[in-house]
Amino acid sequence: MKPVRAILLVIGVLLVLADIAGARGVRVWSYQELLEKSDLVVISSPIATTDTKEHVDLPGFVGEHVIGVDTTFVVSAVLKGDKSKTNVVLHHYRTSDGTNIPHVPNGPSFVAFPTAEKATVVPRAYILFLVRETDGRYAPAVGQTDPGLAVKELVGVAR
Repeated sequence: MKPVRAILLVIGVLLVLADIAGARGVRVWSYQELLEKSDLVVISSPIATTDTKEHVDLPGFVGEHVIGVDTTFVVSAVLKGDKSKTNVVLHHYRTSDGTNIPHVPNGPSFVAFPTAEKATVVPRAYILFLVRETDGRYAPAVGQTDPGLAVKELVGVAR
């Protein structure tokens, strides 16, 4: 009976390792690294989200079609960068159905922002770690594949 247990244990370990081997490596950023890489760091709340005319393949995922999104944020505080900023536009992506890419193991993580539609609803607040794009919009400091690593929601904080 002991050889059967040993064989089952080896098979179990191999199955776990095979699953891990198929995973995509994702860099873990410290707050200091995010701060150093960013051109602008703000505490802000989303006020509008619109799709752009941009339809591209996600960088690093050939054949994975995504749609450009611009989310406008009202700035509550500037932690790094231009202190006169009152609004910023975050340029990011989404899939056509708004979900993550289901058939890619450990695929990209996208961000979406609910906007407050009623004055009685407290808007959500975020710390955004951003880099400036050539057209004046901002992108996540970590790149477009895993933008959630550069967007941190502040729980219990209103703008």
